[in-house]
Amino acid sequence: MITVTAMKWAPPFAAGQVRDHRARWILNEVGWPYEVVLVDAPTMKSAAYFSGLQPFGQLPVLQEDGRPPLFESGAIVLDIAMRAGRCIGAEGTPERAAALQWVIAGLNSVEPMLFNVAEVEYFMEDEAARNARRPAVVRLAKERLSMLEQARAGRDWFVGDGFTVADLMLASILKIADRLALLDELPALGAWQRSILARPAHVRAEQDQKAEIARHTPADMRYDALAQESAP
Repeated sequence: MITVTAMKWAPPFAAGQVRDHRARWILNEVGWPYEVVLVDAPTMKSAAYFSGLQPFGQLPVLQEDGRPPLFESGAIVLDIAMRAGRCIGAEGTPERAAALQWVIAGLNSVEPMLFNVAEVEYFMEDEAARNARRPAVVRLAKERLSMLEQARAGRDWFVGDGFTVADLMLASILKIADRLALLDELPALGAWQRSILARPAHVRAEQDQKAEIARHTPADMRYDALAQESAP
């Protein structure tokens, strides 16, 4: 049986975006059954989680009978696609190389720019510092998104003639841009993303994640217990 770790609760702005949705999405695409293991903050920061599952105390982690745990959403998506022979070109083909290229580009060249804006909007408490930083990070994010749209060049798919992990990863990453209104000046890119997110496999993954988060509260994450453990 395959299991995927997910948080019991997340803030409203993160519901539907927490990275375990990518693992759920690709598993839905290839038709492999899986179960979700909901974790709280102390579990994620425990020695057992660090040493046995995820060395940075993050998620998702994919566990499967007879295989070592696998972490990082990009690695999970690629591993499932390659083993299933779905949503990625055949081994040794230019299509596979291109799909790998775009997954890595999304995670390394696009997502960090969007995270910089998210940090300003959601996590910086100093208003003066936030206002000072916002223009620069927004400008850089918009420039990178414009480059992405130019690279798409109006195609329905980033690689080949059908849906691949490249589309999955890029559409997922653009969720951050959409929530931050960074796609307002790129309506074609926004329309492309919405078409990818309308796939039944994604709809199910997102709905399942949101439903689980809605069933829980911040108290279920036990952040207070984590704070007590770290207190002197």
